[in-house]
Amino acid sequence: MPALDRVKALLDRKGIRNVLVPITSRLARSHDKGVKRIFYDDGIWMHATAKGYFAYHQPYVGLDMIKMEEAARENFFWGYRPREEDVVVDIGAGVGEEALIFSRAVGPRGKVVCVEAHPRTYRCLQKLVEYNDLENVVCMHRAVAGNNGSALIEDSRAYLGNRLNSPKGIAVRAVTVDALVEELGLERIHFLKMNIEGAERLAILGMGETLKRTEVLCISCHDFLASKAGDDSLRTKDEITQFIRQNGMTMLERGDPKPYLRDQVWAWNPEIARDYRAPEMAARSA
Repeated sequence: MPALDRVKALLDRKGIRNVLVPITSRLARSHDKGVKRIFYDDGIWMHATAKGYFAYHQPYVGLDMIKMEEAARENFFWGYRPREEDVVVDIGAGVGEEALIFSRAVGPRGKVVCVEAHPRTYRCLQKLVEYNDLENVVCMHRAVAGNNGSALIEDSRAYLGNRLNSPKGIAVRAVTVDALVEELGLERIHFLKMNIEGAERLAILGMGETLKRTEVLCISCHDFLASKAGDDSLRTKDEITQFIRQNGMTMLERGDPKPYLRDQVWAWNPEIARDYRAPEMAARSA
């Protein structure tokens, strides 16, 4: 955790927050990146910005929601172009970094399903949806796994790296993707995005039926982190690619210099995909 984050975590104590709130608001405005006010609501730090509200587990004085939106477009609109009434399933939604852009892209008659396992991160996601009045977003507090039951998830403040099957984690409800889709009654999924820190190896064990209903798929693998972290369990791209091919989807190769984008697995379903496919699909499908 960066030093500034550690300081903010120490200061985030009952009795100190009344002092911290105006200080962090002033610091955020001094960055001139669109944050107007930071305030505290039921255990979550809220950030009122020119682009909407953002929720986080600590004050985020350097928040730039314009860059966050640009990153979401670069990451997930490469092989998918949303349109009104689309259904998007976001597995590993985090605090909702992509929820706003997905929600606005599919419009009021579309639907965005945001699935997040970690309890504190999920509360941030809920607050983002609540404060931005995202009526077309459904939040699901679930861990996606190979079987229905329960799972343990790490409880690090660096929430982006929290992973399933930690021996000292928090117990959360676990479901297969197929069970989740059946629970929601989804007949068609126009875009399924998955970013679950290596747990995709388990998730694919229970999503065969879902792929038959999915037009476009993007699974973020983390092979690029395997050597750095000394953890070969993060090498999942080949396994995920093989599974997708075996289930009749057409692969898209993303040759990008950024390793985290190059390790994305993109595919589309030729049986049901519509003609709105992104130009990258037509040019790069193999």
